[in-house]
Amino acid sequence: MTKINTTAYRVGAAGLALAIASLAAPAFAQDAAAPADAAPADAGQTIVVTGSRIASPNLTSTAPITSLTSEDIKLQGTTKTEDLLNSLPQVFAAQSSTLANGATGTATVDLRGLGSVRTLMPGDVTSSAADLNFVPASLVKRVDVLTGGASATYGADAVAGVVNFVLDTEFTGLRVDGNYGFYQHNNRNSVTPSILDARINSGVPGYGYPKGSVADGANFDTTISFGTKFGDGQGHAMAYFGYRKSNPILQAKRDYSSCTVQNRTRNPNALQCGGSATSGAGNILFTPQGSSSSTFGALGPGTLTPNSSTRYNFAPLNYFQRPDERYTAGAFVDYEVNSAIHPYMEFMFMDDRTVAQIAPSGDFGNTLTINCDNPLMSASQKNQICNPDNLIVGYVGTFPLTRAAYSNVYGTAAPGPINKIDPTTGQPYNLAYMQLLRRNVEGGARQSDLEHQAFRTLIGSRGELGKGWSYDAYYQYGRVNYSQIYTNEFSARRLTNALDVVTNPATGQAVCRSVLTGADPTCSPYDVFGGTISPAALKYLSASGFQRGHTTEQVLSGQLTGDLGQMGVKSPLASDGISIALGVEHRRESLDLKTDNAFETGDLTGQGAPTLSTSGSYNVTEFISEAEVPLVQDGFIYNLSLNLGYRYSHYSVSNGQKFNTNTWKIGADFAPVRDIRVRGSINRAVRAPNIQELFSPNYVGLDGSTDPCADKVITAADRGCLLQGLKVGQQTVSNPAAQYNGYLGGNGSLRPEVATTKTVGVILQPTFVPGFSFSVDYFDIKLKKAIQGYGADAILAACTTDLNPTACGLIHRNAAGSLWLSSDGFVTDTPVNVGGVKTKGFEFNGNYAHALGGLGRGTISFVATYLDKYVVDNGLTALYDCAGYYGVTCGSPRPKWRHKLRVGLDTKAGVNLSVQWRYFDSVEVEYKNSSTSLAAPNYSNFNARIPTQSYFDLALSTRIQGKATLRFGVNNIFDRDPPLVTSGGTGIGSACASVYCNGNTYPGTYDSLGRYLYSSITIDF
Repeated sequence: MTKINTTAYRVGAAGLALAIASLAAPAFAQDAAAPADAAPADAGQTIVVTGSRIASPNLTSTAPITSLTSEDIKLQGTTKTEDLLNSLPQVFAAQSSTLANGATGTATVDLRGLGSVRTLMPGDVTSSAADLNFVPASLVKRVDVLTGGASATYGADAVAGVVNFVLDTEFTGLRVDGNYGFYQHNNRNSVTPSILDARINSGVPGYGYPKGSVADGANFDTTISFGTKFGDGQGHAMAYFGYRKSNPILQAKRDYSSCTVQNRTRNPNALQCGGSATSGAGNILFTPQGSSSSTFGALGPGTLTPNSSTRYNFAPLNYFQRPDERYTAGAFVDYEVNSAIHPYMEFMFMDDRTVAQIAPSGDFGNTLTINCDNPLMSASQKNQICNPDNLIVGYVGTFPLTRAAYSNVYGTAAPGPINKIDPTTGQPYNLAYMQLLRRNVEGGARQSDLEHQAFRTLIGSRGELGKGWSYDAYYQYGRVNYSQIYTNEFSARRLTNALDVVTNPATGQAVCRSVLTGADPTCSPYDVFGGTISPAALKYLSASGFQRGHTTEQVLSGQLTGDLGQMGVKSPLASDGISIALGVEHRRESLDLKTDNAFETGDLTGQGAPTLSTSGSYNVTEFISEAEVPLVQDGFIYNLSLNLGYRYSHYSVSNGQKFNTNTWKIGADFAPVRDIRVRGSINRAVRAPNIQELFSPNYVGLDGSTDPCADKVITAADRGCLLQGLKVGQQTVSNPAAQYNGYLGGNGSLRPEVATTKTVGVILQPTFVPGFSFSVDYFDIKLKKAIQGYGADAILAACTTDLNPTACGLIHRNAAGSLWLSSDGFVTDTPVNVGGVKTKGFEFNGNYAHALGGLGRGTISFVATYLDKYVVDNGLTALYDCAGYYGVTCGSPRPKWRHKLRVGLDTKAGVNLSVQWRYFDSVEVEYKNSSTSLAAPNYSNFNARIPTQSYFDLALSTRIQGKATLRFGVNNIFDRDPPLVTSGGTGIGSACASVYCNGNTYPGTYDSLGRYLYSSITIDF
């Protein structure tokens, strides 16, 4: 008799996370191949089939699945769930502990490279991706990775697929799991030491690097689990408590990450250590006398050296591995009153705190002028800065203009300098253009202290109703509390006050003008001209930002499952009847994020844009149906069956928008004989816009990096620039920091995106080769009406080059034709439903176990992915295929071939040994792509190709007196350095994608910290 499995889908049915199911947690979309080497089920056995609400006598599904057992997980030696998943060929890099700049404090998974937002579980109020920190790794009994398009079963957001974490909630006894590991690396890189030495030999400070062996980044994880039966065996209770701590690793601890590698030319050997112009001593942009354009000048104690600049090495203080501390706890209780009434309760809790650290803050060009009556300037500095060609004569918006800039902007002769009047003395003074770039080296690194506290509780009942019918009904409530404290920042408002320094008429001492006027009595002068920053100034300028928010999810769900075979409803050629599942579910998702004044107003100099408060919610009512239809069994063919599913969803959004979605699946399983199975499925999936995409407030912030119409006199031939509102003869200047405005935020008119997933595969289980199974599956995923932004640079390129009217309509230049001089010049870059992604390839999964006589048993497991296509349509420019490429647009490397091969020996003495080979195919930089959207000649040959990467891991385990299991292992045995990429240079395109590239490499893809040594123990009492 077949039975409904109530826990395999419970969390998957809950759309926006917080809900990591106790026994099954869909996390993300991806395809994989099902292991097909298990023994056939007994006739009455209940089989859990991931990806279906119906329990089936068949162990395998109509969609490919890759499964990891608890022993597979423990042999990886990792305490982090995201590291475990990133080792799978189907998974691409996402948020992880190796990111610092741009880190959310969460751990997410990106299956098939379609984006971590296309999942069911939000664990962070600043993004909609599932936070894997919620999963207690030591309790995971099995991880199933299911091919994309699972919306009909798991919910309308499962576009790319599902990851199920099946927890061991039926454990009985007392178990203690402990795991300790650390990284060891021999610093011997062949690239960076020579360019670091070049900086050191030229007298530039801050470019030291480590030599020899280093051991760091220790990870400790322990979990105590207790389970017992009660009520004469009718009830069961299980509880757990876990603690995990990870120590930080600075980029300064690896020679290959001790500076940011940049290019001087396209020559692969023409490399240099980069550095920021926002330096410790400081640089300024100003217009020298007799010049019509601004230039750099290097500040020193009482000096200013024009046409020169100092550099700051910002890499060493960045975290390569963030510190992290996590507490988890949970309980699972059920009691069978009788066959019809079986109540159960589940509770899970997680508190995770991590710190992301990057280089110190400072004045990143946030201030644009200096008062010429400033007594802190030496005579030499004042003569150069306050020369007539550098005095402010007017403004465009709030941006100050020198006389040359005024003529360029307005096309007329400039007026004389603006005379300001000191409100205290009544004396006139002038302002000069001085865009300051100075690092707060005195205040230390910026830190983002991120904390996520999550809990989920569920109460329900399941039972048998007789004649093959059963039910499962539950209520679930989940909440994630989020907080961020951003410290060691600078206040832009206070910087303006602290630089506006005058002589106190009463004392003759330097003092802030705001102190004399009473506007800000706490101000203390910021002496960038003498180079000595007082503690009072540092205290005054230091600022912190605070965010607090939460997401909540409530689910009310009920399901009825029936074995119609007990009522005679079955195919005449099948022994099993038709099984059906009918369900209804109501969900409410809500988000509320509050930010303080510093974040809200954009006052923190190192943030780039304000972070605004956000709130919103939506309700979803869904009706679900599924059927398993055996057509032929044990007849002229071994098996032929269908798996059908349909889900109707009605969304009601708090902004008044309503929409409906329909998802469905059709799967077929054909086995002419027991040894061969052919399976195929087609799925229609959707993803509704999440709360951030709908409700994030709109604002003008930094977005693009280019303006193709800048720094030239517009002619009639510049048709694209004319379509943007510029006029013939007009000229606009570029931003010296390559930063341009975008109109960002949410879009309340977004609609669901739609995907179609097709799979077809073959599974071989030859009876004449016992213990052997092999499967190959083809996948084809097409996502349309994708929720995405065009990208400011793509918009400008499409208008300027292709004269695309849609793109041109999104460009709003200010009166001076600028996209950065004032906030009324910007490119609209909010998310829209446009374009999509098409990806296809093959999944391979093989297993073999064979007895080796007195030696024991040999095992082989193999998982691989071949990525044939990953074609992106951004809705504006030409299509481009990222399969086999990497870069700032394609993102993390997408090798065409990836695999994991593990060979093991299980001896009769209880000692098990295994070796694993992880392989990544080579990838090319996206600038070599044939698509005009990516192709560019200005790339460094150093980045032209990341060669193939192979890593080898060794694991050893032994059982002691039947109660304890010891494990030892080394990952990346040969301590292979990660492949390095550069961040570009003058006229050279960067190969380092924002967020996911860190320390000159892609740590979410490649082993970036050296060899990892670990030991673990499991003790059962």
